Amino acid sequence: MLVVAVALMVATDRLTVPDAEVAAETTEAAVPSPSGYSTFSDEYVVLRHPRGWDPLDATEGARRFQPGTLSEFRFTSPSGEHQVCLSVFELEEDEERTAREHQEGWESDLMEYSSISEWQRLSLEDVPSTPPGWDTSHMEVTYHNSGWDQPDRWMLWRYTVIAKESRGYYLQFNVPASEQGEYAPAVEEVFGSFEPVL
Repeated sequence: MLVVAVALMVATDRLTVPDAEVAAETTEAAVPSPSGYSTFSDEYVVLRHPRGWDPLDATEGARRFQPGTLSEFRFTSPSGEHQVCLSVFELEEDEERTAREHQEGWESDLMEYSSISEWQRLSLEDVPSTPPGWDTSHMEVTYHNSGWDQPDRWMLWRYTVIAKESRGYYLQFNVPASEQGEYAPAVEEVFGSFEPVL
């Protein structure tokens, strides 16, 4: 089973690391929850995430499902019902699939994941405004996953291929479907802050 299926499950462990605070904080009026952001970085990516959603390093476990995984982190809200997943993959030498083709393949595999049902793709779009050399697609879905306390889910999922670096970058924001509107500013903040270390 691909690591993307595992990433849809609730992370049960926590790993706390020091957070670098972002100077520009979001007010509670603009984003009811979360109310601020911290910066995460490793050797592959820099990313802002909601403050208090401490990163869990899931890299070793992810490699059992997808050997090409270079890095995987999950940022989960204190309630356990909201999650940002970030994975970096090493592409195979002869890899020629587009970002969109990667996502379509993973989507097909998820249909066989026993806890997931009622999968509805709302959109799958190529992102034309990315830097030169990037191939990026966004997929927006709703689905039901009995592994969550709130099983009706909404997810925005971006995959970026940077062929020059032979890397793929997976970023996902996953919340209860009923809270999609409330979390829209946080989704925009997280996705807008994504920056590969090249």
